[in-house]
Amino acid sequence: MRYTMAMTVALALVCGRPSVTGAQAPQPVAKTDNRLTTLAGFTVDYPKKDWQVLGGTGSSVVVFVHKSREATVAIERTKIEHPLATNEIVQQTATLEVEEWQARRPLSSGFAHQIVDFLGARSIVIDFSQPGPAGAEHVRLYTMPRGVDWFRVVCTSPQSTFETYKDTCHRIALSLTKTAP
Repeated sequence: MRYTMAMTVALALVCGRPSVTGAQAPQPVAKTDNRLTTLAGFTVDYPKKDWQVLGGTGSSVVVFVHKSREATVAIERTKIEHPLATNEIVQQTATLEVEEWQARRPLSSGFAHQIVDFLGARSIVIDFSQPGPAGAEHVRLYTMPRGVDWFRVVCTSPQSTFETYKDTCHRIALSLTKTAP
């Protein structure tokens, strides 16, 4: 935890803010969505049609699986010692998050990231490829520091079908709202 804190402070002092394009504000719950309220301190919306909710496994609190089994959206929640202010979520924060995922998934490649603002809260979006059981997979990771909570929404699908699921993943990620635990 000390390493995380030291790196967080270093991030805040060293880096600047990159330009951001393509960010969208979350929309109200669509009539086609369900809202899931968790005991883990957040709510999230997911499509009623074609998606199933599974209990979390490993570091994931909850996992949504498309009925085709082609796409999953996992949500993780961890704690950090000190909250990050919006202006402390900077390029170096994103670089450290990429390094974390490179260590977690050493066979992955093609890491690219951007910092985006959603309704005044800053998030890190990371895209990369990883080997999967049926071939190459595209992973889009939304990292959302919110106070002392560090939320990650991990969207995974085969490379060939990522375009089909990316808007749903985006909608799920943007709907995540921190609540009291």
